[in-house]
Amino acid sequence: MRTLVRDLDWDDLRALLLVTEHHSFRAAADSSRLSLNTLRRRIERLEDRIGTKLLGRSRSGVVPTDIGLMMARAAREMAGAALSAEADGDGEANVLINPGELTIGCTEGLGSLWLTPRLNDLSPSLSNLTVSLQLDYDSARDRSDTVDVGVAFSEPHHRDVVRAKLATVHYMLFASEAYIRKHGAMTSLDQFREHKFIEQSGPGYNSSLVKFLVGSDWPDGFMPIRSNSALSVYWAVVNGAGIAALPTYARAVSKHLIPLDVPLPLRFDLWYYFHAEARHSPAVRATVDWLKTAFDPALYPWFADQFVHPRDFEKNRTGKVVRLFEGLLDPRK
Repeated sequence: MRTLVRDLDWDDLRALLLVTEHHSFRAAADSSRLSLNTLRRRIERLEDRIGTKLLGRSRSGVVPTDIGLMMARAAREMAGAALSAEADGDGEANVLINPGELTIGCTEGLGSLWLTPRLNDLSPSLSNLTVSLQLDYDSARDRSDTVDVGVAFSEPHHRDVVRAKLATVHYMLFASEAYIRKHGAMTSLDQFREHKFIEQSGPGYNSSLVKFLVGSDWPDGFMPIRSNSALSVYWAVVNGAGIAALPTYARAVSKHLIPLDVPLPLRFDLWYYFHAEARHSPAVRATVDWLKTAFDPALYPWFADQFVHPRDFEKNRTGKVVRLFEGLLDPRK
């Protein structure tokens, strides 16, 4: 059974573990932030591979069949054995920069707005380790020597790291409902100088874009706020301080952000990387799998190569999104 389980997709097996542990698709979906349809689809995919039913129903809820129970036990045993592996030279040890700690590095915006709400999806699979999420305000800095797994907007070129494209991040101009009521909605770049712009600045950010669009002689009050923090820029825009270029997933994070239909198509490739010597590390593999799920365009269409307008998010996404600070915001202001 363990040989069979080893050849199956871990995301599908994780769905089986979640449902068997919670005895409910809905409870499993709530705990994992996956949609019901995603869980059901993954279970169906497993059943198609195995050729038999893995789950049934009873008065107590969803229960595994005999085969489903054996598969769940084998998957759980393999995951536990992998994560507790000792350094014995067999290639299955956790090769980490800091023993006992899995360090993830990424930019402050991605870490704060997108990955932080998903850490609970990763930590249970790394139960013997501390998950350390390290955020950086310098998007151009090479952190490959200080993190086990990194996420970056530029392809790492260090010869000792394994890297691959993770997603595409698209950007648009956004404003809040309150800002639009007060200043109107910008409908063309010719109107840029008539509005207020919130800028994110710092190493790795191209501030010349604004100068290219409006020139260097800005009108008085054009840029009321500048910050090196994506979270600060997000907060300022949501609260009506001005317009900013934000990743399109910001609309999924807050319903109070309104995308402006202005032709300013910006897109950036997103990469993940890890040390080549850690390619067989169970903790690193689990983290890479977690990242792939967190940026899966099948779940979150805004990370696809092809641009998807925020107005089409709801009908295309299947993954769950955590809305940030909604209870602290008053869109009427």
